[in-house]
Amino acid sequence: MKNVLTIIKKEFTRFFKDKRMILTILLPGLLIYLIYSVMGTAFSKIGAIPEDYKPSAYVYGAPSDIAGVLESALTVNGEITDSATAKAKVEDGSLEVAVIFSDNFEQNYGGENVPEVEIYYNTSNDNSSFAYQLVSTVLGAFTKPAFTINSGGEKYNLASEESATKRIMSMIVPMLMFALLASSCMAVAPESIAGEKERGTMATMLITPVNRAEIALGKIISLSCFALLGGISSFIGVIFSLPKLAGSAINLGAIPYGVGEYFMLFGIIISVVLVIISAFSVLSALAKSVKEAGALIGPLMMVIIVLGLVSMFASSASVGLYAIPLLGSGLAMSAIMSMSVQPLGVALAIISNLVLTALLVVLLAFMFKSEKIMFKK
Repeated sequence: MKNVLTIIKKEFTRFFKDKRMILTILLPGLLIYLIYSVMGTAFSKIGAIPEDYKPSAYVYGAPSDIAGVLESALTVNGEITDSATAKAKVEDGSLEVAVIFSDNFEQNYGGENVPEVEIYYNTSNDNSSFAYQLVSTVLGAFTKPAFTINSGGEKYNLASEESATKRIMSMIVPMLMFALLASSCMAVAPESIAGEKERGTMATMLITPVNRAEIALGKIISLSCFALLGGISSFIGVIFSLPKLAGSAINLGAIPYGVGEYFMLFGIIISVVLVIISAFSVLSALAKSVKEAGALIGPLMMVIIVLGLVSMFASSASVGLYAIPLLGSGLAMSAIMSMSVQPLGVALAIISNLVLTALLVVLLAFMFKSEKIMFKK
């Protein structure tokens, strides 16, 4: 165990003396928060129309009953005298909508000869699109049967804010965590193993009397700490920026997550990091350089992200699926976020990850003992 701690200390020293590595781990979380927050603020302003806004409009030939309703909803421009001018102004953006009723509309309204209403608008203008929807709604009230839908001012969507937020979180957390943790592992694993092989320092370490299994274990533990730090940093950035990005769809304060949920989530995250970093370390040991290690890890990283995506849609998985490494972890994360977690499922997910990690550590130790693998040119 002393030798394992020595390897861990060596890796920590190397990591914290390299400012670029620290920035690689910690900077993404801050950048994600800033970018997502700015995007959310920008998106919330796109298409936002004030509640008391009345679009500018040209109305021609409307019957008195319809005209009264339109004039209450629109700012009718009385200076425009013909339809051609109105359409030109809508096209150049100086007018938001032109509503033109066909000749003899009032005489034909309700008769066999169905009259027509033409609504000209400009979708490149948010206000014009809003005006079109407003006019369509007003006219729809005159063409449909005499009943209304959801006009009582009550809350007709019976989903609570808590349940809506839990559903969103249960879908995005597995995908985000798998992607962020895989990215963090990708940032540290190739440099620590393939990088040392490329620089020749790995050969020096392997000729010491330290057991190769202890070297493998020490590297995986230390690399897991760095990857976990990076993954959590990015995850915090995402979580804090989500309310701004999603607007009213997410209210984290509405969910009563407790210590138990966070404890289980953290346990799963640690086990996932151990699996990913072990797998990446094995592939890095096969490579002769950092560049080659990145090429080998790339396809596996895509598989891991896909497993996170699959977890988004497996809402009612059987307990047996939790025993599949990584996939079970995604399912467990989803269940924790939706507060429908099965303790047995979480236990199976963690245990399966730890078993796979142990096998990968043994494999990495075997590879460290292979002169052909570790010293190939």
